[in-house]
Amino acid sequence: MTLEPLLTASPAIQFHVVTVVPAALIGGVMLVARKGTFAHRMAGRVWIALMVLTALSTFLIHTIKLWGPFSPIHVLSVVTLISAFEIIRSARRRNFVRHQRMVKALYFGGIGIAGLFTLLPGRIMHEMVFAPVSAEAIQIAAPVATQAARGAPIWVWPLLAALIALGVSRMRDRDMPMWRLLLPSAILAGLSLLHVFTGEKSAPILAATLAGATAGLMAGWWSMRAVSVNRLSGNLIRVKGEYGSLVAILGIFAVRFAAGTIAATAPEIMTIAGVRELLAGLPVLLSSLMAARALAQAGYNPFWPVRQPLAGEAQY
Repeated sequence: MTLEPLLTASPAIQFHVVTVVPAALIGGVMLVARKGTFAHRMAGRVWIALMVLTALSTFLIHTIKLWGPFSPIHVLSVVTLISAFEIIRSARRRNFVRHQRMVKALYFGGIGIAGLFTLLPGRIMHEMVFAPVSAEAIQIAAPVATQAARGAPIWVWPLLAALIALGVSRMRDRDMPMWRLLLPSAILAGLSLLHVFTGEKSAPILAATLAGATAGLMAGWWSMRAVSVNRLSGNLIRVKGEYGSLVAILGIFAVRFAAGTIAATAPEIMTIAGVRELLAGLPVLLSSLMAARALAQAGYNPFWPVRQPLAGEAQY
């Protein structure tokens, strides 16, 4: 690991890193620390300020020029600014359920998913983390990010917008038919498995797929072990909003986009041990996790008993 790529980068990129790194650390601590304390409120103010500065700094960075000087990264920055406003508003209105969901969605989406893209070959973070990098490797990898954005089919970006809208729609409490609850997860799981079985079917790939599916199902059912199911008349079910679907959807898109980018622009990376298996197993893990959570919300959890809401309890 080396800091040289960052030290020689533009001031805008340096400022961006200086704000996003402490935001990632502070946000991670906030997620596991006790809520509602003075320290939590102060840390939250600092975190929001850092996230806003991080988003604003991207408008001075134009490494990937897809639409004039702008790229999908700037779309994410706009979403970050809107989310920051909603986090502040929900806290002031004492809507702490929505506040917590928005914080988690912004942290995992704005920092976690976006962070994965910074590790693509040709990006500064890739050079920092995976240094030393040979001159030949830099020459091959440097245009990857730009080629990926410009070479992606035009339908990719409306698809990404639709996926984000789907994930955001699941962050609110709602009454919905059972089929609408289960259909998106079933489609994503089916597409992930179809992608694996229509591609390379080596033993390591199949093992990674099986491991991803098993881990995703178990993690999804375990994360919903305390869920209460409230079925309504007319085959409707009352579902509590959650941010896990948005994180899983964006994660699947990010891995698929990274896999296509690497295969098209730097196929030699695919020869590194474990890369193919990782890119095959991760989408299956995330789609299986999403499917298990949807099944648990519908009342199907084979490992943890589903409970009905108690009298006087908020029914979700």
